[in-house]
Amino acid sequence: MSLTALLLEEKKAMLYVEEARKKAQEKVQKARKEAEQIIARFDEDEKIKEILREYEEEVRAEAEKIFSQYRKRAEKVKSIPESVIEEASEFIVREVLTYEL
Repeated sequence: MSLTALLLEEKKAMLYVEEARKKAQEKVQKARKEAEQIIARFDEDEKIKEILREYEEEVRAEAEKIFSQYRKRAEKVKSIPESVIEEASEFIVREVLTYEL
């Protein structure tokens, strides 16, 4: 092989290497963009999950507060003597039955 042919083959090889570098660089850039998008979606998902966790805590606290209020009311009702409840129910029945339209 002549020197000119070797130089020509070396030039071709360098062009192939350069083309391969460009393609590799493009693939790396594309992969970086995709990775950034995935990370952004992950961050967004994490933010949403955090908001949901906070909302769940608020709802749980509110539910516990309401439950506590109803528990207190139930205790008050339980503490009313049965005779008073019977007397009140008899009064209501009398009033309903004697009501004239």
